[in-house]
Amino acid sequence: MSITLYRKYRPLKFKDVVGQNHIKIILENEIISGKLAHAYLFSGPRGTGKTTTARIFAKALNCQSRKEGQSEPCGICVSCKEIDASRSIDVIEMDAASSRGIDMVRENIIEKVRFSPASAKYKIFIIDEAHMLTTEAFNAFLKTLEEPPSYVVYILATTEMHKMPQTIVSRCQRFDFKKVPAEIIIERLKIITQKEGLKISKEVLRIIADHSEGCLRDAEGLLGQVLILSDGKKEITLDEASLVLPHSDMALVLDFAEFLLRKDARGALEFIGKISGEGVELNDFFNDLIKLFRNLIWYKIAGDLEMLALNLDAEKQNGLINLMKDVEIKRLVDILEILLEKKISASYTPLISLPLELAAVKICF
Repeated sequence: MSITLYRKYRPLKFKDVVGQNHIKIILENEIISGKLAHAYLFSGPRGTGKTTTARIFAKALNCQSRKEGQSEPCGICVSCKEIDASRSIDVIEMDAASSRGIDMVRENIIEKVRFSPASAKYKIFIIDEAHMLTTEAFNAFLKTLEEPPSYVVYILATTEMHKMPQTIVSRCQRFDFKKVPAEIIIERLKIITQKEGLKISKEVLRIIADHSEGCLRDAEGLLGQVLILSDGKKEITLDEASLVLPHSDMALVLDFAEFLLRKDARGALEFIGKISGEGVELNDFFNDLIKLFRNLIWYKIAGDLEMLALNLDAEKQNGLINLMKDVEIKRLVDILEILLEKKISASYTPLISLPLELAAVKICF
């Protein structure tokens, strides 16, 4: 059975985790000093390394070969191998999204906390999507979270921090994971393609990174789809990659944006009809249009062309810059708010082009 790229190249040490240096430094210092918290809360967007970091942290704490002054797990001792293979009886992983009631907490946490680790130094509980636990489950968990045995460490991970009870949050050391910057994702993808023995242009990697929106796991999943196209070849072109990449033609998005900025309602509506007839995915087009105006606001404020991140040729970029000279920031904000408003209603209409058409008319008049 083939293994997905995300699992195949999942970081096994702190040094392999990208985009979260502010968290790695603190955790590694705690491991070296031995000054540990009894509970940790990892919050942040999906696919940014929360569960991966939790596993590495657990490995480092229970590593049988880690020497004093070191923070990285060795990766070769029995404990490290068992955790990597999800077979360690002293590192208990739970998914609160699939088992969230009070019985899960009683059976998997409260009952097991009473027993010392079988062979490791710490008994570590990793609770993924912790915000999904019921109120009753949180209440049952609270007592052991307040006064756990010295050999117990809790690591809670959540993508929805606002749903976590303050009684739980206040008893944890909190770490906020951030979306991974596009350039770091591109470098990570480049390393993977080199290990796979393939050559892919930076343009393709840039498109993948842009579509992943800071989620490294999504980027690696999309790269995996692209690599399937290799079929024994050593290089994958942009045309070939386009067969599986979400369709995004920023030049078309920019052409449409010009109609909006010039308040040409007729031209905008005709353009929507044209691209719709050509098979352009309007949902992706709408999303890219929103990203464009968000970037235009950044550009207007900072004056930095890199803020646009459009991958356009020089002629297109110069045309955009000239068009933007007389556009005020307030107008860009108004346009973006209209686009966001109509995008929300897109899922409620049977005619997929209608929200985009209404947005165009409202912007132009």
